[in-house]
Amino acid sequence: MKRTLEIQKDEKRHLEEFSKIYTNLTEKKPSYQIIEECPNKYRAGIEFAFKDEQEAVDFYLDIADKANDPFIKDRFRRAAADEQNHAVWFLFFFQKI
Repeated sequence: MKRTLEIQKDEKRHLEEFSKIYTNLTEKKPSYQIIEECPNKYRAGIEFAFKDEQEAVDFYLDIADKANDPFIKDRFRRAAADEQNHAVWFLFFFQKI
């Protein structure tokens, strides 16, 4: 439970940081959409979360590689590292089932 709350805290921080970056670049507030439903079973949820975190690592590193602004590059690299850490925890949780 403690780890999942820490992961949730990281994800909220990522959303806040990315929203600020978006607003600074576009001078507009971002709008959000839920594009996927989360599984309602524990095992399926852990597997879903693991895959999602792994995909986020690749996505964030790609953005960091393309970014010219050092601050943006740093924020996305840091987020990628966080996501990789989260994936390791979800893999650990999955193995405990």
